[in-house]
Amino acid sequence: MFGRRRNPGWALLTGLASWIALGAAGGAVAAEPLSPPEHVTLQLKWKHQFQFAGYYAAVAQGYYREAGLDVTLREAEPDKDPVEEVLQGRAEFGVGTSDLALLRSQGKPVVVLAVIYQHSPLVLLARRADGVGDLQALAGKPVMIEPQSAELFAYFKNEGVDRAKLDVRHHTFDVQDLIAGRVAAMSAYSTDEPFLLKAAGLDYLTFTPRAGGIDFYGDNLFTTERELAAHPDRVRAFRQASLRGWEYALAHPTELVDLILRQYGQRKTREHLLFEAAQTAQLMHPELIEVGHINPGRWRHIADTYAEFGMMPAGFPLTGFLYDPYPMPDYTWAYWTLGILALVAVAALGWVLPLVRLNRRLARSEKQFRELVEQAPFPVSVSDAQTQRIMFANQAAAAVMGAPLAVIEGVPAVGVYDDPADRVRLLASLAAGPVTDFEVRLKGPDGRRVWVLMSAANVEYAGRRGVLVAFQDITQRREIQDELRRAKDTAEAANSAKGHYLAVMTHEVRTPLSGIIGLADLVQGEPLSAEQGENLALISATGRSLLALISNILDFSKIEAGRMEVETLPAEPAALLEDLRRLFSAAAQAKNLALTVRLEAGVPAVVLTDPARLRQILGNLLSNAVKFTETGSIELGLAAEPQAGGGWRLRFRVRDTGVGLDPGQSAKLFQPYMQAAPGVSGRHGGTGLGLAISRQFARLLGGDLTFESAPARGSTFTLEIAAEAVEGGGGRNSRSDV
Repeated sequence: MFGRRRNPGWALLTGLASWIALGAAGGAVAAEPLSPPEHVTLQLKWKHQFQFAGYYAAVAQGYYREAGLDVTLREAEPDKDPVEEVLQGRAEFGVGTSDLALLRSQGKPVVVLAVIYQHSPLVLLARRADGVGDLQALAGKPVMIEPQSAELFAYFKNEGVDRAKLDVRHHTFDVQDLIAGRVAAMSAYSTDEPFLLKAAGLDYLTFTPRAGGIDFYGDNLFTTERELAAHPDRVRAFRQASLRGWEYALAHPTELVDLILRQYGQRKTREHLLFEAAQTAQLMHPELIEVGHINPGRWRHIADTYAEFGMMPAGFPLTGFLYDPYPMPDYTWAYWTLGILALVAVAALGWVLPLVRLNRRLARSEKQFRELVEQAPFPVSVSDAQTQRIMFANQAAAAVMGAPLAVIEGVPAVGVYDDPADRVRLLASLAAGPVTDFEVRLKGPDGRRVWVLMSAANVEYAGRRGVLVAFQDITQRREIQDELRRAKDTAEAANSAKGHYLAVMTHEVRTPLSGIIGLADLVQGEPLSAEQGENLALISATGRSLLALISNILDFSKIEAGRMEVETLPAEPAALLEDLRRLFSAAAQAKNLALTVRLEAGVPAVVLTDPARLRQILGNLLSNAVKFTETGSIELGLAAEPQAGGGWRLRFRVRDTGVGLDPGQSAKLFQPYMQAAPGVSGRHGGTGLGLAISRQFARLLGGDLTFESAPARGSTFTLEIAAEAVEGGGGRNSRSDV
């Protein structure tokens, strides 16, 4: 569709010059003896597969032989750099990635002869089972990335992933490493490895640099400056024969698959090669772009992208890097000759020159349109504003809709909308200007439905008013959102039911339990034997413990449901600490522990907070300190800092010389229903809710609860809360140690 056209004006000049040269030589053309074909080697960048089908076709169809060449196609070998093989002269030509631009900036004399893949097939495949949802999740996980993958590292950098945090492993090129979970991700070709992963039934994600705006060329045919300078005709002939081979391969994919299986090994199955052939055609766009076409502007963009990420110098010149298959010839001698023959040529030039100008304009227009279509990294379609039929769609749009272009083009645009009213809404919105982020569901000719995020604008196309639409497939994102919404609704319903059940259950249990405790206390006042007194005391203590447990469960249920409220009442910090010391002194003395209270200077006498919740937090911290301290001391301290906007920041500390916690125990200390170590509940009682509730209360009071601990060195819990000042009253306490 966009094949290069020879300029007929230049063709006429060339023919005229050749006629003059022949006349000067007397019109005699001597027959030259046939020379033997020149032997050259093409270094492939991987094993034989459809990726190199064009070169196999050039051999099989005799294109190289017609060009006077005897070509050897050499597979890549392990631990040998294909580019270095060409640079060292062990091969005249090679196949390389867009990393050739990096090598050129490093002083390597590589020259790109032709671009084979208009879009790079290089992608990163990741196991969904490893919890990988984006590139950032790969930090620290084992990843295999093959050599010459600079565009992947540019993609990582573009997405904010530090290369130093990647655990890059040696690439085995074996998908079993990904299937078996030995690595979390691996670089691969979209034309190759996905076939094996689908056959293995692996649920995987594909990360493509094109999603981050890094749209590089794929396989490039290249040589060296040395080869080009020494054998320019051989380079030209090799390039032309190779591109003829690619045109044949793309037109006859099944024939080339059979040829590969017959002559180049059966490393892949026929189905695998056919899959590769189909994917290759999508990356080359032969129906839109001339095979081998080099776009200097695209290479400039690639170099600038590398430079942006610090991978090559900014503004590095590409002069000499890109081969020009149609250089402007030097016709100086011909012009002198034509000057002599001006009287003969004037009539011809009268119509040749306008034709030259016309062809130049046509070539420029064709090139602009070709590059526009080539560089569109998203599905695009254009519909006729009057007939509402689709006039144009690119390959990306066809892929999303799951139908060939021949089926899509010409159908009514409203027919691809799952709800026709969405098309009406889009056109109404376009009346006010371009539309972006228009989320809608489309349906393909086969009934396939996809959600897309659409942008649209009114344009002129082929001389008619049209509607340009670009869109992105977001079906998977919508499915994930719907699944998360359903899961959220289910969880909220279950949580609400649990909260209601706990409220009812605790109320039903607390009422008779309070009666049992009261009755036990009442009977303890009667004359009893020693054994009866001990039994009643045990009943009373066990009942209170159970009542506290029920209260904790109810508190935590309220916190989870967001129904826990705090009060703002006057509280005397010094008096509160003294009450707690008296409350826990008996338990501390029973274990020969020293319990002290330390009040720093400047603590206000009265503040506004929730005294009940504050007492509950500190009581829980002191209770734990007594439980887990066998020898030594326990200190309860308080300091206060006035805040710039008014009020106070109270900092309570409970320090003990107990058993302490190791890092593993510390990590789960504030998790509800979790004990710091196995057997704690059996030895000391509790459900693991106390600290979880205490931290939530601390945050409700405008602060937090933190701790420091080490095995055999004790623990220090720090409670910080925000308290309001009491206007017109409440002096400060002086420092005291009790």
